[in-house]
Amino acid sequence: MFARRSFLALPPSAKFLYVLLKARRRMSRQELIDETFLPPRTVNYGLSRLKDLGLVKDEVHSDDSRMVIYELLTAPF
Repeated sequence: MFARRSFLALPPSAKFLYVLLKARRRMSRQELIDETFLPPRTVNYGLSRLKDLGLVKDEVHSDDSRMVIYELLTAPF
């Protein structure tokens, strides 16, 4: 189960990605990079931390199998 303390321990970039996904629900990695102006490596790290906590899931885009879509699963509070 998710602990609030785990969310608060996330780096600011991961929290930023969470807030953006909360507003938009589903976004690709490139959309996240374009919207946040964060480096790709930082976006990758933030997404991996959010996935580790079970807050975000990824799935292959239905039209383009090279693209991955990230979707918010649960709210931490």
